[in-house]
Amino acid sequence: MKSLLLMITFFTRIPVKYNYDYDEKDLINGIKLFPVIGLIVGFIMYIPAFFKDIVHAPVIALLSWIIYIWITGGLHIDGLADTFDGVFSNRDRERILEIMRDSRIGTFGVIGIIMILIWNLVFTCYIDFKLLIMLPVVGRSAAILSASNNKYARKGQGMGKAFIENCRKKEVVISTTFAIILSLLVGYPISTIALFSTLAVAILISKYINNKIGGNTGDTIGFIIEISQSVFILFAYLLGRLM
Repeated sequence: MKSLLLMITFFTRIPVKYNYDYDEKDLINGIKLFPVIGLIVGFIMYIPAFFKDIVHAPVIALLSWIIYIWITGGLHIDGLADTFDGVFSNRDRERILEIMRDSRIGTFGVIGIIMILIWNLVFTCYIDFKLLIMLPVVGRSAAILSASNNKYARKGQGMGKAFIENCRKKEVVISTTFAIILSLLVGYPISTIALFSTLAVAILISKYINNKIGGNTGDTIGFIIEISQSVFILFAYLLGRLM
């Protein structure tokens, strides 16, 4: 329970009380619960869809993503922007890591956020809204998969390091199994095919990032989460059209 509360406190704005001293062991134990956090976020994102019979799809899509940004506090979107600024700056490894640590947002970061938000809003209008429940689970499962294949790219300590260095095969199996079971319950077979396709893309993106900076950081994990969610929506849309 401590680990779950800690993960909710760190990764969402859900008002829960964590009446314990921070212990990194609780964070490490909570890694396998990361997809559960995604499921909680997904259920809350789905709330506007209850009004789909009286509200147009674009409105539901907009409200769902506003809820997502609020409930996550834009944490992973911040990582997305930092990664766009750094990785796509065409600089050397040390300079990329320095750019990513800069609190200021650059041109690539702004463009990245705008494009991802437009992408998500448009494709959400054309998918089964039930897939919103699964969406954050896919992103977080992809993050665990990515972290398990790369080392921490920076020197020193940090929550990102604790997360990345403790994502192993066990965490991958648990998170992926959780996502597969959920996909069978929500939107099968489209959701299941889209899940595996998204995880494959996440592996390719992780390899690209690894070639650039020699591993992962907290920012690149946020990037993987956001990109994987957007890729999942794309596959869900395409599969929906084909099937």
